[in-house]
Amino acid sequence: MKISIFGSTGATGQELVKQGLEKGYSISTVVRHPLDITNPNLTVIQGNIFDKPLVKDVIEGSDLVISVLAFTPKLFGQQSTDLYSKTASVLVEAMTELNIKKLAFCTSAGVEEDPHEIWFYKHILKPLYLKKGYEDMQLAENIITGSTLDWILVRPSRLTNGVLTTEFRIAKRFRPEGGSTISRADLAFFILEQLASSAWVHKTPTLAY
Repeated sequence: MKISIFGSTGATGQELVKQGLEKGYSISTVVRHPLDITNPNLTVIQGNIFDKPLVKDVIEGSDLVISVLAFTPKLFGQQSTDLYSKTASVLVEAMTELNIKKLAFCTSAGVEEDPHEIWFYKHILKPLYLKKGYEDMQLAENIITGSTLDWILVRPSRLTNGVLTTEFRIAKRFRPEGGSTISRADLAFFILEQLASSAWVHKTPTLAY
């Protein structure tokens, strides 16, 4: 089985590479900076993730395409981004042209107004610090849901560097009530499980403990 990962140099992406190789999958990825790992089942191409011909080379023959690219706003710096929407556009176009169907695209819990959000996050942190990032995630989700792909929009709660437990809750749209975190290891585990499952196709699984 072959998977393609976009965002493999980030913390979640590294977990995906690690767990995917442990499962014996063939993995391809495009990066700006080299990965500190070599494996006969890992193909790493340096380049621009928005270069569609390059992206097509990376994803060709994939059974699952994964994006865990993420933007981190800075308190006194850039708070807006088009990373999610541009990535969504390139992947939808490239996958459609190659007739590759399954896409797992990671955004975040809170993309929609979530009744389970804590007050400080909903009324202070999100509108003042995270608003632009969420708006671009919403645009990316709209691009993907308007496609003919077998998409899965994965919405994790706040990510931590905790260990792999494989024990977490999944809700259809909003955070599981009372849940606020999920480890990157468990997020990676869930995403890789979608390779052999259609349970969450055309849905928005939202993850938390």
